[in-house]
Amino acid sequence: MTGSIQPSLIDQLRPVLSDERLGTYLTAAGFDLDRALKLYVWNAQVGEAFHLPIQAVEVGLRNRMTAAFATAFGSDWWKDERFLNLLDDDRNADIRQVRLRILNRKLSPVTGQIVAGLSFGFWVGMLHKRYNPPLWGGHLRSAFPSLPKDRNRASLAVAAGQVATLRNRIWHHEPIIKRDLSAEYGAVMTLLEWISPEKAAWVRPYCRVPQLLRQKP
Repeated sequence: MTGSIQPSLIDQLRPVLSDERLGTYLTAAGFDLDRALKLYVWNAQVGEAFHLPIQAVEVGLRNRMTAAFATAFGSDWWKDERFLNLLDDDRNADIRQVRLRILNRKLSPVTGQIVAGLSFGFWVGMLHKRYNPPLWGGHLRSAFPSLPKDRNRASLAVAAGQVATLRNRIWHHEPIIKRDLSAEYGAVMTLLEWISPEKAAWVRPYCRVPQLLRQKP
């Protein structure tokens, strides 16, 4: 991210960046156009770097939860009436939509396809307190054996919700330059350790977020 941006290039970029989007970076850069565009690129690079730990959390979380569902309702939990009757309308709609997408591809739904098709929001939603007595009351500690003793379902729900908020902002290409990204990276890695300390230790050396945070323009 060296070199300065020529005024002519800035003029060419304005129509495709939009003044509204560029304005966020201009304000943060003290209306220095050169620094604003460097911040724009840095924002994208940091978002890219967050992909690895967030993906590790999302996949790990859904696999831990899927194991709990299978224990309680069988391997085809997603079509078990006992499970479906527990769900709120949004979660039921999520499953119906995934099944329909699979059927529209002329395929027969199987558990792996259902799990892969459900959004992060579905898994976060399944940590809501309404599922505590019927589901997490008996399966939380077996599903999350590394969850600290002083943490509970609510702790997981809050942590996963915070990661989901950051994920959605990044995935929708929104600015994250005003967020406390160091603290958020720490929160992502803490949740990953609750899910699997082994996976956290494996992923951590490949995470570029701390390095990029030190390179903020």
